[in-house]
Amino acid sequence: MQRLKIRELLHWSSRSLVNSSSPDIDAWALLKFVLQVDDAWLIANEQTPIDPQHEARIRKLVDFRNSGVPVAYLTNSRQFWSKDLHVNSRVLVPRPETETLVEAVLNTARSFLSPTILELGTGSGAIAIALSTEIPHAEITATDLSRDALAIAKINLGRHNCANVKLMEADWFSGLEGRKFHLICSNPPYIARNDPHLEAPELQHEPESALVSGEDGLDAIRQIVSESSGYLHPGGWLVLEHAYDQAMQVQSIMNNARFVDVHSEKDLMDHDRVSLGRRPE
Repeated sequence: MQRLKIRELLHWSSRSLVNSSSPDIDAWALLKFVLQVDDAWLIANEQTPIDPQHEARIRKLVDFRNSGVPVAYLTNSRQFWSKDLHVNSRVLVPRPETETLVEAVLNTARSFLSPTILELGTGSGAIAIALSTEIPHAEITATDLSRDALAIAKINLGRHNCANVKLMEADWFSGLEGRKFHLICSNPPYIARNDPHLEAPELQHEPESALVSGEDGLDAIRQIVSESSGYLHPGGWLVLEHAYDQAMQVQSIMNNARFVDVHSEKDLMDHDRVSLGRRPE
């Protein structure tokens, strides 16, 4: 029996990924993962016949992808801030829009000579790793309630040599009493409990605790905002990611908590994705 060539299997995979919004990209990523090769090799060897065992594995992964399993979970890999991160179903898949949060923290961090930064709900460690890379002189504490998530974050911190990041098991601010930070940031859960978007196949494979926060999606944000002033230095900043349509609500929550200079930053899709405010001096 004649073996399929790499190009033919890529074409089949792309056509078969009927539930994917980016079938060509997904097929390419799955083939790279199974063959353990890079883009250049795949381009140069598209006429190479593929081993039947590799073909069978790719076909199986295509089936999993069609059932809604994110590519990041199938390959245990996700790019964020040009860093390759280890991920699995214990953590939320890092999204490109969260880089807006990183940019906002970096912009505010310039105000401090040696910033101390607290990240709440670190998950895979994506945000902390990005900040560590850009501000190696910062002292960063990254917390999560999930021990499974912290185990993934530990792998990623080690992979990227983030010696200035300390991981800590905590439910938001628990265990941090008496400590003060120049910056507090978080990408907390912000989806409403009955939001129809939760029916999306991919979201059903991600940890619900990292997605859902009460009836209107703002329970975690309210708690973080209400408690954060006690953990910020005067003049320190709180930076929060939220849904594309929550900016006005989050700004109102921050204003009511007596934060100043409250405003929002847009993501690459021109949505108000991150809101921030400063504790008065």
